[in-house]
Amino acid sequence: MTVIGIGNLILDYYFYNNQIYLNGGGTVSNILANLSHMGINTKICGYYGRDYGGQIAKELIEKCHVDTTLLEEKNYQTKKFFISPNSYSSTCPYCKQKTKNYHLNLNIQNIITNDDIILIQDYVKLPNIPNKICLDFGYYQKLIYENNKTIANFIFRKYYLVNLKEEVLNFILQRLNLTFNEFINKINIYLLLITKGKKGTTIIYQKQIYNFYIEPLPEVETNGCGDIFFATYISEVIKRKNITAKDLAEIFNQATSNVKVVINNIGARHHLVPNLIIAKNNECLCENFHIKNLS
Repeated sequence: MTVIGIGNLILDYYFYNNQIYLNGGGTVSNILANLSHMGINTKICGYYGRDYGGQIAKELIEKCHVDTTLLEEKNYQTKKFFISPNSYSSTCPYCKQKTKNYHLNLNIQNIITNDDIILIQDYVKLPNIPNKICLDFGYYQKLIYENNKTIANFIFRKYYLVNLKEEVLNFILQRLNLTFNEFINKINIYLLLITKGKKGTTIIYQKQIYNFYIEPLPEVETNGCGDIFFATYISEVIKRKNITAKDLAEIFNQATSNVKVVINNIGARHHLVPNLIIAKNNECLCENFHIKNLS
């Protein structure tokens, strides 16, 4: 069994403490990196750019022991995000160029086996496959222009684990004119997490509702906290197989403990692979940069 993530490689730049840090990014890649660290076999399937950033992104995910044999190099510029304490943007602060995420066009039936678990992010059109599917759904913008039937078909198909942001849930309920209880009765999800940030998490398991709350945590940088939170659930559900209410509480405590590790570091993956440090200059960070601590 392998968890195969469908998504392109991304780079994250962090502007903190008068330094520029660099590491791999992207929800799918970050979840896979954490899963690999937790002892789960992982692969990433998608594209990376034929540029310096793409090569670095590929090397960084490989250092997390994620299999990259399903990655394909494309003639485009690797997607980048620029993150500081007060901003999050895909626009380079120097050249003002915005990098776009290349549209994936994959025939995944040819690259998966029936016992693989598929990991996707947000709205992705998947074919009918027998595999268990994990969905991290944090942004509903791709659904805005879809009709209600398409939205319902996507939301109410069979899933293994789903991590659903509260604001996405609210969008779905409003668009499909459903109450929360109607939504719960319609879903076909083995385990559903409804994440509410600092307000905690609601878990739906076997049509039962469990609410978990967290104590306020001191924060350095929050990027990647949701990724390790969901990765913990995927890993533990795979390993435990049969889940009880007691297990749900134990996994929540483990996931919260893992979040504390990420939240006290700069970046989503520093706890796995140390951030690279970019030599400070005023040149464009899309191509013209070099790294201080690249070994």
